[in-house]
Amino acid sequence: MKGRAQRASSVRNPIAPIFAAPMILPVIHKARVLLGSAVSRHLHQGVALTFGLQFGGAIVSFAMYTLAARILSPADFGHLAMWLCVCQLSSVAAVLGQEMFVLRSLHEHAVAGRPDLAKGSLLFSLVIVAVTPLLLAVVIGVVGVMLLGETPRLMVATGLFLVFSSSITLSSHIGRSTVSVLLAEGMRDFFWRSIVVAVMLGLIVTGTIIEIHEFFLLSVAGIALALAIQIVAIARRLPKDMLAARPSWQFGPWIKASLGFWAAAILETINQYFDVIIVYWFLDPVAAGAYFVASRIANMFAVGLGALHNVSTRRIPALYFSGNTEELNKVLKSMAEMMLLCVGAGIALVLFGADEILALFGPSFIAQKWTLITLALGTAFYAAGGPASSVLMIAGHERRYPWIVAGNIVLRFIGFAIFIPLFGLWGAALAATLSLAIVTIVLNILCRRWLGLDPSVLFLFRKRPAAVPDATSRVS
Repeated sequence: MKGRAQRASSVRNPIAPIFAAPMILPVIHKARVLLGSAVSRHLHQGVALTFGLQFGGAIVSFAMYTLAARILSPADFGHLAMWLCVCQLSSVAAVLGQEMFVLRSLHEHAVAGRPDLAKGSLLFSLVIVAVTPLLLAVVIGVVGVMLLGETPRLMVATGLFLVFSSSITLSSHIGRSTVSVLLAEGMRDFFWRSIVVAVMLGLIVTGTIIEIHEFFLLSVAGIALALAIQIVAIARRLPKDMLAARPSWQFGPWIKASLGFWAAAILETINQYFDVIIVYWFLDPVAAGAYFVASRIANMFAVGLGALHNVSTRRIPALYFSGNTEELNKVLKSMAEMMLLCVGAGIALVLFGADEILALFGPSFIAQKWTLITLALGTAFYAAGGPASSVLMIAGHERRYPWIVAGNIVLRFIGFAIFIPLFGLWGAALAATLSLAIVTIVLNILCRRWLGLDPSVLFLFRKRPAAVPDATSRVS
């Protein structure tokens, strides 16, 4: 294993010839023209705000975990990170796809003039998220205390964190639909983490040491405050006709749709966090740590893609179901411009600053420069594809999309089995990049074929805008 890891670190410029290809120059020139015009153009305010909130949230999140690492011992911080991952995975499982379901159902029933169904679907989601996270938290707590030897106070703290994380996930999606992106993403990604960062800065100044369960409780307090603000704002902005309506129910279709969204969310979460475990099995813990660092840095492109997801889930449902082609194309164009700017800036940063970025984590990580660049190119390509997955699920293909994600996971694991024995750590990055490229192409082809929409940056290069098909022909 050690020999393979060393061999991977000795790979030199495996993709450098690509950048010298003459065929790329016209594309670069056209992209530069587009970038120049995009900067001078008045960008869509909602898109710009969403990107700002997303990047601000990423910075605050990075600061929060950095401060936690300074306050806690290395062993405690590793323990904290493990339980944070457990809570994140559990939160995705406990929401049961309601974050995407409630977005689609509210817009769909509002456009159809059915406030009774809109109210019923909202209550349906609220009941699920009020019950399942609590039940899962109890199960995890019992397993943690009885089988893993964890302290009851830590399990109570992680359980509360799971429940409140699930609640703010749903409320943020409702707030995005009914109030604003600022309320939704500002509270979920920025506000509560800023509170935690401020408190931990005070702890560092005063020399106070906290334990793992206290970090979780501090986070719960921040989330609870953000959640309270969201609930008050949403209650004031819910349509009066929906509040006054007697709820109607369509449990069969709603359960089917929720299962599709839930399966997609679970598979995407596995797809995001399971790579490091595979690398650990094939190579060694040191290689797994290096891959984790490289993949987290490369995932900076996912911040921009997450912003596009937030925009698409707020603006596109109503435009799609109402058939508003002109406004929908404006949103797609604005998103493509912002994504092209982010991808271009991100690639330049990684290509010219990979050594310096990796050096922040220690001199030993610099040897994985080409692992980072390869992963960054894969995530950049995926980000350039735009929020294709969100668009497909919003438009009614939530039961088809999980099969695409599952196929991508299988493809990636096959790539690991082939390339890691050949190229070591760089082989893992190559497998991940190839799978991301393939799934990006597939998703965008399906968006154009099924919906007539192009959410990728290629939208900027097309002469003819998208034509929205009749929403009644969508798959449900």
